[in-house]
Order: sequence, then structure tokens, then C-alpha cells
Amino acid sequence: YQVVQSTEFIYSVYKCGRRCIVCLERKIYNCGRFQLDEIPCAHAFTILKKQNIIDIYPYCSNYYKPAALANTYEVLMVPMPDKEDWSALEFVLEEIILPPRYKRLAGRPRKSRKKNPDEKINTHTNCCGQEGHNRRTCTFFLKED
Repeated sequence: YQVVQSTEFIYSVYKCGRRCIVCLERKIYNCGRFQLDEIPCAHAFTILKKQNIIDIYPYCSNYYKPAALANTYEVLMVPMPDKEDWSALEFVLEEIILPPRYKRLAGRPRKSRKKNPDEKINTHTNCCGQEGHNRRTCTFFLKED
């Protein structure tokens, strides 16, 4: 990677002839990696390494920090009572739920159009104009060696 500094926070990073613009202040990277994963991309790591910055936490999303994990389990979860102790409303217990009327069959669905008996089933003709065989087994034209 080749790093070229434009301003205090904006850098251009070149790799294999391609350029990626990185803004460390706004956490916007031209490659779109931070916008997707919210972690610094390889281009940003190159800049941070060149500036000898070891602490990368300010450049990561808050979701990846230990405090976010602690906040996840901060809310108390009350366990549910036993199923026998559940109480349901009367109108819910009276409602009858039936299975669906239509059951989809396994496999590929059939074509909806049915052919008439007078229509040809095979519309492909061979080089001789006859049906029922292929080009390899055609005896109309003799093969010359």
C-alpha cells in the first residue's frame, strides 16, 4: 500500500493502481467497508499503522466495544412460568384454526396449457425432414468416410 496524505484527516491509499480515499475523522472509506461492517478496512489500518496509532477503538463502531456487550445483558430477563400456569383469554381458546386447504405437491409444477390431440408433440425435424430419429442415426443421407 502507498499512502498519500491530502489533509489532516483525508488520505489516499493506492494498491495495485487502485485508489481508495479514507477520511479518518468521519470514518468514511471509499471502499465502503466501514459503512458495511463498521470496522476499519485494510486501507484505514495502513494509515493507522503508518501514524503509529495502536488504539483502534476510536475508529470502530460502539457495537464492537466491551461496554456494548455489557449493556446487552443489563436488562433483567424474567423467566416464563411453566406451560400449565399460562393463562389465555377466552376468545383465543374458542377460536378454531384449520390447516391450509392447498398442499403444494413435490417437484416441478406442470404446465398450465394442455395440448390438443391434433397438435404435434415433437416439432423438431431433422435434416431429412422426418421425425423419430436424430442426425446421427439418419439413414437418408449416406455418410462418406
